[in-house]
Amino acid sequence: MGELEAGVSIKRLGQSDGGRYRSLMLRAYSEHDSAFTSTFEERAGKPVEWWTRRLQDPTTITLGAFDAGGTLIGTVRLENYQRRRERHKVQLTAMYVLKDSAGHGVGRRLIEEALVQARKMDSVELINLTVTADNLAAVRLYSKFGFQTFGREARAVKTTQSYLDKLHMWRPVSADYIAPG
Repeated sequence: MGELEAGVSIKRLGQSDGGRYRSLMLRAYSEHDSAFTSTFEERAGKPVEWWTRRLQDPTTITLGAFDAGGTLIGTVRLENYQRRRERHKVQLTAMYVLKDSAGHGVGRRLIEEALVQARKMDSVELINLTVTADNLAAVRLYSKFGFQTFGREARAVKTTQSYLDKLHMWRPVSADYIAPG
């Protein structure tokens, strides 16, 4: 356990967290442009109320990692699928940890809590996610938690400089699941 990790708490973000969630995610989009499909420019124009509504959406759970001083240093989001035949799945999105806090177990703690929350969701059996294929640290983290790649979408995202491939990953939410390998 890293020094930072010991003082980290994970909690569900709510209405009062809209401003700090917006700030964290805008930083994510600007610092790690290739990790997200949305751009800084697209999201910077959204008012705090838009971000607050996202946190209040009853079909989602947004978790925040806070350091010992109460600063929001990381986040992850679970979004329920809405179609009747897909309601057994949830999408893990918006995973981000501040650069200064990376490598200290914060991302691991966020994923652990996301799995706990997913297990509490009614009828949810699977978690899906997409990750930029060359984001090797994220791919390793997800793989450690049993996520398996089931596809690679070539040229999934087009930036001003290049195209980015996305990996599609999944895992059951069950606590007793052991990944093959």
